[in-house]
Amino acid sequence: MKKILEHQVPFPVGAESDNFTAALASALVIARGYTEETPYWCTTNRRYCVHCSPCGDHPLENHHSSIYHCLLTASTLAFGFDYPWDDSVEPHSLPGFSSGWRWDDSFVDALARFAGFSYLRFNGTSEQDEVLSAMKSSLDAGFPTLLRLENEMEWILAVGYDTDTIYGLDSKFHALPENWYSSLRDAIVITGNTEPDMSYKELLERIAAALSYEEHTALENVIMDVLDHVTAENAMGTAGMICGINGILIEARWHAGEAFAGAENLLCNICTNKEIHSQLSDIFWKRYTKDGNDETHGIGWKIWGAIGVGPKTGYAVTRQSAALILQKGTRETLKCLFAKVFENDRVVCEEVRACLNQL
Repeated sequence: MKKILEHQVPFPVGAESDNFTAALASALVIARGYTEETPYWCTTNRRYCVHCSPCGDHPLENHHSSIYHCLLTASTLAFGFDYPWDDSVEPHSLPGFSSGWRWDDSFVDALARFAGFSYLRFNGTSEQDEVLSAMKSSLDAGFPTLLRLENEMEWILAVGYDTDTIYGLDSKFHALPENWYSSLRDAIVITGNTEPDMSYKELLERIAAALSYEEHTALENVIMDVLDHVTAENAMGTAGMICGINGILIEARWHAGEAFAGAENLLCNICTNKEIHSQLSDIFWKRYTKDGNDETHGIGWKIWGAIGVGPKTGYAVTRQSAALILQKGTRETLKCLFAKVFENDRVVCEEVRACLNQL
């Protein structure tokens, strides 16, 4: 017997650094039945897509991006300065994530309640026949499975099978090795669509908790102190630290801004008060994504520019970065820019809390 799921979206799509969320977004495109004909709400033009530009030629990728925005926001990963599976960071800047964290059950369950899907979860100790039976049953019903194999940091989708061959999807569609099960670490088998079970209030409470987390707040002082103590010996390491933090915030806050800017997406699906959502859409846009407004996304580009990082360097630091950060003017610029990043987070947090008081 053979079954290959349709409407596959290879991932990542665009600026997506979180492999798990990208895999789950691709899974939900399939699970929720999106096709090339499903109307897509364009946040840039505030209307459904009319194919006015090349991006309109990729409707499934656009739906994937919309789902990714919302999942990253609902998970609170959009509000940190590091990703919780990065064991080189201690402590993490978000609540609920400790060293050695690997997509725990409460994390996955929260996303399932937010996005509306049911699932079964297995690990490498599960019986192979049991896992394969569950996977094939779900595939037959039109639902993919998320797999984590020998590379414990990367997820792929199981999107089909032909007798004993399992087909996977990441950046491309391909057959998994015959012995793939021997390297199984994690399997999240999506079994169906459900009604979302996360309230808008709970979503906002999660965001407020992330933005007011003590380690999130403390990081501002850490950054300022590090910039006050740059030496020739630690300049490259300091530039690398600044670049790493900035790489997360410039992307993550943009996804949060896009999630709240949508009029038709997973986040809007659980919104019960359109007036409050409009207030939050406005503040997220102004503080995170509005061009030329000292918004966090734009500040991120300025931070990169201050240390000579950009597309030409592959967004990585160079020797020039170390030389630049040794200059007092560069360090003062960076301190001012990071102060604006943290101020934007504080303003957003205050607005979220104010809206919570109205619910």
